[in-house]
Amino acid sequence: MPIVETPLPPTALDVFVARQPIFDAHNQRVAYELLYRDSAQSTAAGHQPANVMCNEMALHAMLTIGLDRLTGGSTAWFNITRDHLLAGLHRLFSPEQVVLELLETISGDDDVVAACERARAEGYILALDDYDGRPELAALLPYASVVKLQVLGRTEAELSPEVRALRAQGLTVLAECVETADQLAMCGRIGCTLFQGYVFSRPETLAGRAMSVEQVTILKILGLLMDDRVSEARLEEAFQSHPTLSYALLRIVNSAATGMRSVSSIPHAMRIIGRAALSRWLHVMLAATVASRSPVAHEAVQQTLVRARFCELLSHAMGSGDSAAQFMVGLLSRLDVLLGMPLAQVLERLPVRPEVRSALLQGTGAYARTLHMAIAYENADWDTVTSFAPPSSFKLHALMESYAAAAEWAAERLKQTPE
Repeated sequence: MPIVETPLPPTALDVFVARQPIFDAHNQRVAYELLYRDSAQSTAAGHQPANVMCNEMALHAMLTIGLDRLTGGSTAWFNITRDHLLAGLHRLFSPEQVVLELLETISGDDDVVAACERARAEGYILALDDYDGRPELAALLPYASVVKLQVLGRTEAELSPEVRALRAQGLTVLAECVETADQLAMCGRIGCTLFQGYVFSRPETLAGRAMSVEQVTILKILGLLMDDRVSEARLEEAFQSHPTLSYALLRIVNSAATGMRSVSSIPHAMRIIGRAALSRWLHVMLAATVASRSPVAHEAVQQTLVRARFCELLSHAMGSGDSAAQFMVGLLSRLDVLLGMPLAQVLERLPVRPEVRSALLQGTGAYARTLHMAIAYENADWDTVTSFAPPSSFKLHALMESYAAAAEWAAERLKQTPE
């Protein structure tokens, strides 16, 4: 019987923040675009438009959590409306922290130009979102440092003159909606120097590599850990087949994150923290084996760990069952990206439970709901987020705190995991 989802009634205090990485020409992640939306009804209090109120709520919420927690110290790009710009709400942030991304709905009228001039004088960097060459945007170009061009479905012949003209004005061109390696190469060829899009997270970018001995060993041990009939002696033997892995795992278990200081052997670790905890760390290590490939791979691993932890926190907050299993579902959901092979093929090596497999491959079952919600949050698809949220007892504004906590957790784990 299908679950009937009850969307939460939206309020102006429910704020969502997601992030999308921005890369440079060397595949180094240089910033995150923060995507926030309000779910308020289109009503106004007094003479103040609803979008101004909700933007202010979003900014206050982001300040409460802290940009560093959301971006790991990287520059934060955030969308800004006309009302937002004219009200000067961006002054809540230091110019060193943010790039102000003017939405495509903004035109270069006198008030907007004056506001842009003030923002530039105060040290803020401005970017124009979805630039399309409209004449009414010409007045904004002298104040912008970056122009974002949507490149999906456009040819090199179409884009090249536009990029050349923008660069001639001293503007940096960011190619957005870059979905394939060919598109990425083309955009670099014509002069784009910043990039954003699915090419950085889809299997195409990280594919084409055989699994390493270490990855195969981790998968083998994960399978053994999931079988209660396997003895500690057999598990120890499996670890001994890869001493570096054994040493790395003991370093992690003895880290500050677990509170342990004197775990000296794999059997000792299993007795103290249990197989479930070892399995969790092995999943983290499996993801981390990819991180050293390139900056893009490192970012993909970090996003994977954020999703896994976010699924776990969502499960705990919603009281939706086994949060450890939800962590595994979140992590496994991106192993196709990390390992460069179909997810079904990855799962063949892991004796995962049927409900985990159905959530990952069919998007159904007990664990699918949290995974759908996490992915929707990452994509700033707030309608889907609310459709999967539980009844009104769950506070949607807590999602932002959970996501920030997940991002912090992932960054810390990658620091602790030996390369």
